Amino acid sequence: MAALTSPSSRLWFVVRLLIQGISILGLIIGINLISFYHYEHLDLSRSHRFSLSEQGSVLFSGIYKPANIIIYFSPTSLREEAELYGDLKSLIEEYQIKAGESLIVEYLDPARNLARAREIQAKYQFNPNENVVILDYLDHQKVIPVKDLGEYETLTSMEGTQKRLVAFRGEQVINNALIELSGVPLKKVYFLQGHGEMTPSISPLDIIGHYLQWQHITTGLLNLSNSINVPEDTSLIVIAGAHVDLSIQELVALKKYWTESGRLLILLDPTADTPLLSSFIEDAGITPRHDRVVRSLPLGNTNIIIHDVTGMFVPGSEFTKQFLNLNILFSGPTQSLALETNTNKPQEIRVRPLVEALYGFWGSCNAAAQDDEDISFEPERDTPYPVIIAAMADRGALHDDRVAVHASRIVVVGNSDFIKDAWIGEVGLDFFSSSLNGLIDRVSLAGNTAKMKSYFKLNLSEQEMTRIAFWSIFIIPVGAGMLGIFFLWRRKRNIDD
Repeated sequence: MAALTSPSSRLWFVVRLLIQGISILGLIIGINLISFYHYEHLDLSRSHRFSLSEQGSVLFSGIYKPANIIIYFSPTSLREEAELYGDLKSLIEEYQIKAGESLIVEYLDPARNLARAREIQAKYQFNPNENVVILDYLDHQKVIPVKDLGEYETLTSMEGTQKRLVAFRGEQVINNALIELSGVPLKKVYFLQGHGEMTPSISPLDIIGHYLQWQHITTGLLNLSNSINVPEDTSLIVIAGAHVDLSIQELVALKKYWTESGRLLILLDPTADTPLLSSFIEDAGITPRHDRVVRSLPLGNTNIIIHDVTGMFVPGSEFTKQFLNLNILFSGPTQSLALETNTNKPQEIRVRPLVEALYGFWGSCNAAAQDDEDISFEPERDTPYPVIIAAMADRGALHDDRVAVHASRIVVVGNSDFIKDAWIGEVGLDFFSSSLNGLIDRVSLAGNTAKMKSYFKLNLSEQEMTRIAFWSIFIIPVGAGMLGIFFLWRRKRNIDD
């Protein structure tokens, strides 16, 4: 400290301290400014429970006029939907981050602000005893009961029946309402019938039926054996796993619809013999191969045959660009597709692959007739890698999936089981939804869709509950107290020594 006795030394010491202090202060301010203007909003929860789907992000970031959301909700309510308040508030906060100042949110507790509550009731005309979410956008309003945002199951016990919340589906419901209020035209999708096809909202397509409703899409059933004319309000025809072939009359009707800027989504059943349907698809430049996509894996001295196919998405289409880092599982039998390489077809038919099987899969022509131990790759007959599972074709369209005015368009998938309730996964559902939205000219909504946020329920027996209570109320507190007494005794002993 002797070096600081002179005035000049003390002055330089103070100057250095000031420089260090100013530098630290500037660093803190700079870090805060950078983090304020350049930040990343992350959801690090295990289930990504608080993340918006890509579709929800597109919808709310695309709001171009102020939108109002009123949460008419009493958090102290004893109604069954009261437990949804936390999830609803988190969801609205995510919407606000995406929409910015374009979204105006008001939380209204009718028990605390009776005058404002009466004003809102008079304006939007809803039951004042209900908790509701009100969307007001572009001079259109939608009132959503909060109880509709939850998925419940009914439990029966000795005490009677009671409802238990199992999932939160708020994003699906609110996204659907915003699509409706945004003026997105209500689309009607017809599912072809009469050949053993699956029907939406009925097992095994119950999940698909619900998601079509949440996408602001109405569905209808189409039987072309009664009329050769496709309804004028048809936005898309879906053929979901036809077991029986088309008739000549139905084939003519589909060809007429296709040539007149029709849109089709065809999910093939590889076990069915449908030569007329196959010929219709071939005219679009996509040929279904009569094989089964399989993979052989060594297991000891034998090989096992894998029939469930794992696919990867192929770049080059707006329908799949958001899934390029994901794999999709096709359960059940899957057949491969061949694409027409002749570019001189009339009206510039353009074909593109959407999904290919992973390396190691091949198309076996004998897999349907042979036992697994007899299946092996035959180069002269089988389809080698790469194996195409899903493809699309355009007729008369620009080379841009976002612009398809007066264009015919078709998507073909060599598997129909992947959308069944028992096997559908998140990626499979997103791919189906993306293909469907793209085919009906809603490419902006072709991203992944919102999922229901499931709740984890821990079911414990009465004996397990008693054991947990004993440990938490007695053993742990007593053990912590005894440990504290031991350390106090040791400290006192050390001081005395």
